[in-house]
Amino acid sequence: MNGDVSKPKFGTDGWRGIIGEDFNSLNCFLVANSLLKLSSNIKKVVIGYDTRKLSQEISQKIKNFYSQKGIDVLLSDCPIPTPTVSFSVKNTNSDFGIVITASHNSKIWNGIKIKNKYGQSISEKQANSLTSIISKEKISEEDFKKFDAFKSDQNDSIDLMSDYIESIKNIVDIEKIKSTNLNIAVDCMFGTSSLILKKLLQSNKCNVEEINATNDSSFPGIKQPEPIDENLSELKLKVKQSHADIGFAFDADSDRVGVIDNKSNYIEAPYTFCVIIDHVLGNKKIVKNISTTVSMTSMIDSIVKKYGVNCFRTKVGFKYVAPNMEKNDSILGGEESGGYSYSKHLLERDGIISSMLILENLIESKSNSSEFIYKLSEKYGNYFYRRSDIKLNDKTVKKLTDFISKFNSKKIIDKQIKFIDKKDGIKINFENDEWILVRLSGTEPLARIYAESFDEESVNNLISSFLNYFNL
Repeated sequence: MNGDVSKPKFGTDGWRGIIGEDFNSLNCFLVANSLLKLSSNIKKVVIGYDTRKLSQEISQKIKNFYSQKGIDVLLSDCPIPTPTVSFSVKNTNSDFGIVITASHNSKIWNGIKIKNKYGQSISEKQANSLTSIISKEKISEEDFKKFDAFKSDQNDSIDLMSDYIESIKNIVDIEKIKSTNLNIAVDCMFGTSSLILKKLLQSNKCNVEEINATNDSSFPGIKQPEPIDENLSELKLKVKQSHADIGFAFDADSDRVGVIDNKSNYIEAPYTFCVIIDHVLGNKKIVKNISTTVSMTSMIDSIVKKYGVNCFRTKVGFKYVAPNMEKNDSILGGEESGGYSYSKHLLERDGIISSMLILENLIESKSNSSEFIYKLSEKYGNYFYRRSDIKLNDKTVKKLTDFISKFNSKKIIDKQIKFIDKKDGIKINFENDEWILVRLSGTEPLARIYAESFDEESVNNLISSFLNYFNL
């Protein structure tokens, strides 16, 4: 049975493959079986799944397989957010959580995420070990046949959502939100967030209107279920037509959130994080450290300075942010992709809890969501952020690789350099507090360029000057 199987390779945020090709029963069996060898004393596992093709089927197969091995398996009775699995692992003292999801990838993808006993993504060391075990695994035809014998009529799944929702109610002042006249628009993007905000907030005063709320694995009309500006035109229209106070969009497994203000403008993810930080440190008066990545806005540094705490920065990726939160006792963690963590809830991204904190801020500020950034700018100064992805050829890849590893000058593009950070790529901080960060993609010939300045023209000039410097 070993043939020419393209075996799964695990990162800390899981493994993904094209459905029917790499993502199939055989490879999912390999992952499930190899996890038993990664940790030999597994007694209890939580399994959840999203709305994608094969997600429920594979989750049931893993459940059946583990149950035959004497493992207590808590399988969700419906598609649920990844953070619900993370919460359930902690809440039930389970050894691992398994989520069948490809997160924000397009409909042709599916995958598996694995959470440790704390509800966090497995460590880089564990991910590498799992990949190594999978690569050497010899497939038992007898075991695989048992795994592949899917029984759709089994009624042994359980409700994992109720305890998760109760936990949010204990952390956020839900009753205060429900008592307002807020009109909230939600784009579920055909994923796992369907009905959650309705269950939490709908009242005779507070109104929640959902779009794309059915479970549809084809994600109709959406390139991919990712809550970024280019994918949210329908939500913008909904906000405008329904005169909504704010709009939220969640990716397919609901660990990320995108925000549309009451004027149908997208709020860039780094500044959404600032909205949450300013609320938690200020309004909620939980004055503790913040963890984020090198690619995030410098406004964060201005906010923490006001409150006398620290901002710790990591490489790009929440797999670095979550451990940093734990190490430095951070109340919040955030990344540029729209994933934010509130440590009172989870040391893991959670789009639902993030939206609740934003709503709390909206109420406390007694203003419109379109004023969020204006009010932040009044307190902390003007910041304009931009990211640009540039396609490269072999020559330009080498040129930038050499630049990142060797550059150590005091001036570039006619600007004085304050300091250089090579934690992830190269981040050049200038004397006037502008900065530019250059990272190379590890999977494709792309340069990811991030920049920040104090107005739109300046940040655009910063990027264009850098590209001209390299003739890109």
